Amino acid sequence: MKLRKIALALAATLAMTTLAACTTTDQKLSFTDYWEYDVLVSSSSVDETLEYTVTYEKLAGADALGYTLTYGEGTYVTTLKTHTQGYIYTTSLTMPVTFQYGTDEAETVTDTVTTEVIFQRSKDGLRPLSSTKNVVSHTPQNGGATSTKTCYAFYDFTVETIYPTEGKATSTVTYTTADEPYVATSSFDASDKKFSYLDNEQLLLALRALSPSTTSGTIQIYNPFIENKQNIKLTFAEEAAKELTLDWDGESVKKTIACRSVSLTIDDRNPGGTQTAVFAQRTNAQKNENRNIMLQLTVPLSYSIGNLIYNLVSVNV
Repeated sequence: MKLRKIALALAATLAMTTLAACTTTDQKLSFTDYWEYDVLVSSSSVDETLEYTVTYEKLAGADALGYTLTYGEGTYVTTLKTHTQGYIYTTSLTMPVTFQYGTDEAETVTDTVTTEVIFQRSKDGLRPLSSTKNVVSHTPQNGGATSTKTCYAFYDFTVETIYPTEGKATSTVTYTTADEPYVATSSFDASDKKFSYLDNEQLLLALRALSPSTTSGTIQIYNPFIENKQNIKLTFAEEAAKELTLDWDGESVKKTIACRSVSLTIDDRNPGGTQTAVFAQRTNAQKNENRNIMLQLTVPLSYSIGNLIYNLVSVNV
């Protein structure tokens, strides 16, 4: 029950943070290393770092909270590297946020989310081996605030998931907030006859590995807070090319990049907000110059208080 309450509260600030519909039982996806320059020849080594700025887009719900909420500019950094077991993918989000109730003194705090997932290519796709997620969150409260301190709930926890054998997995949530620490462990079957399974922490990366012919479909992940698997519906759409000025391998460049978007929605009675990501699109059969990089991500916050918008600013490959 405690985990379920945390899951609902964290929905205010944390993101989750696939094939065209058909009548066959098996709707699993085919994943290819589209983060490679030459998609037909896997290199012996991958070492990629992407950096994004994260900005807050305020919506009407923020004015109904009963206090002032302001997100400053944040940073989001991802790395993808070759690992002895396959690949290691890490992300780091840092986001300042300021709360103020009435004429009380304002308080600026910092939310952080760091993740790491180790995975390998297998006949069934991108098989996860382990993942870790560390979260420090000051989650906005929807009403009831009587002071700046009561504008938010504080959470500090770690989620560790291991996949010791193919199809079997264990997830452990260690909740370290001082007034109520506890550990909860759940086991689950990390496989499905119908859909492809991915660890939650590799989901955005895996979208880069889908064929450009993919238009819609479903991926399955495990949510340790409700101790159950969830289906994530994906819908792809063509986008106008984006003109971006980026730091690319240490040099400022202006690029026009063909792209397409994908919407991510939990397939549930109460799905929450839909995230939208925009990815570079491969336009050459062999030379995948832009490596299907994520260019932009829009994450809606609960209570319609706004969106967090991630924009790519630096590429090192």
